[in-house]
Amino acid sequence: DANMRELAATGFMSNRGRQNVASYLALDLNLDWRLGADHFESLLVDYDVCSNWGNWVAAAGLTGGRVNRFNMAKQARDYDPQGAYVRLWCPELEKVPNEYVHCPWEMPPEVQAEAGCQMGVDYPQPLTRIPKWVSGGGGG
Repeated sequence: DANMRELAATGFMSNRGRQNVASYLALDLNLDWRLGADHFESLLVDYDVCSNWGNWVAAAGLTGGRVNRFNMAKQARDYDPQGAYVRLWCPELEKVPNEYVHCPWEMPPEVQAEAGCQMGVDYPQPLTRIPKWVSGGGGG
């Protein structure tokens, strides 16, 4: 969510963010990778046709090489352990405790009330729930 908001606002997304988003769209949501490649083409300020489309093909697992399926929650914890990045781009998560900031749908109702962030009202429910993404989940 934070990566896509940054892209929409600035036209930029880190390489790690690009890999995570592509993995989620193509491998977790099972959507056509070309939708992502086209969307990024329309927004990236550093757009390069070969890099963009080539990376999306690879992310979708169509190159015959290794497929990198990322665990978004683990990636967020590894690269944004205090949630500063996600809070910058998702201000509705500002008061969410660190332990839930990357998986806010795991917050119990009383924590949602304390944080002023009710799931489905102040912040959307996830499009899908990937079992391995729970707080202690492994994977890349």
